[in-house]
Amino acid sequence: MEILVGQDVPTHIALTIAARSVERPTDMRMFRCLPFALLAIAPTTVATANPAQGLSLTYAVHVGGVHVLDADAEMALGANGYRAGLKMQTDGFLGRVAQWKTDVRAQGLLSGALPQPRQFTAHGSWRDQPRMTTVDYTPDGTPTLTLANPEPEKDREPVPVNLRLGTVDPVSAIVAVLDQVAKKGDCDITVPVYDGRQRYDLVFATQGPATLEATDLSVYAGPATACTVKYKPVAGRWKENRQRDRDREGAKRKDIPVTLYIAPAIAGGTPVPVRLEMDSPLGAVKVHLSTVKAV
Repeated sequence: MEILVGQDVPTHIALTIAARSVERPTDMRMFRCLPFALLAIAPTTVATANPAQGLSLTYAVHVGGVHVLDADAEMALGANGYRAGLKMQTDGFLGRVAQWKTDVRAQGLLSGALPQPRQFTAHGSWRDQPRMTTVDYTPDGTPTLTLANPEPEKDREPVPVNLRLGTVDPVSAIVAVLDQVAKKGDCDITVPVYDGRQRYDLVFATQGPATLEATDLSVYAGPATACTVKYKPVAGRWKENRQRDRDREGAKRKDIPVTLYIAPAIAGGTPVPVRLEMDSPLGAVKVHLSTVKAV
């Protein structure tokens, strides 16, 4: 997910975070997609949660029918607050060919129409080259980029200050849609996002109710809310020396259909992402909730 989840990519929803900061072999394009896809399944929180409730979740990522990696997520829920994290890295043969890891976290409050983040971090590396981003928020919600390695201006046009106002980070954007499902039973919400490097909107829309059949790949089966996710770039485009190729890939990303399924993974619990599906050049991408436990 260029991500290195959420680190440089707008998190196109589905899989976008793996590599966008440094040049990578063309056969590794898949990783550029993986990030947001997994970001979209990062654990989050809803306002109705018990203050002591927490969840530990593992997601299995399959591409073209092949298991490629796992993502470990954790979340702590509060009556009005949230804390969420997502960690993943390549290992085994894939790790030797494409060494990549990412750790994305966010925390904040739940009040008003959107979450109110207090801090967002996206720290990782690609082939030993660090990608570090930290965004802190003032009490009124103004985001401040307090750590950036490399500097955003190295690769991208700067995001004007006025376009950063009223935004949330990528993880908090997922918190927003889960909160929407918990409160209203739909996922019809547009979330303005600033990830420290780019400004974009994530547009969630209700596709309708769905029933997920039992499978050996997932611990969840049953009713879910199916949501489509679209990425709309606003600012922070690649600079001219890399713009043509990057923007061409960005245009392709906008057209990739992404479906996110949301449901309570534990009876009586809060809604969480239980499955994500999308297409990629290497075949269908499916992300399944493989384990979940209360902590």
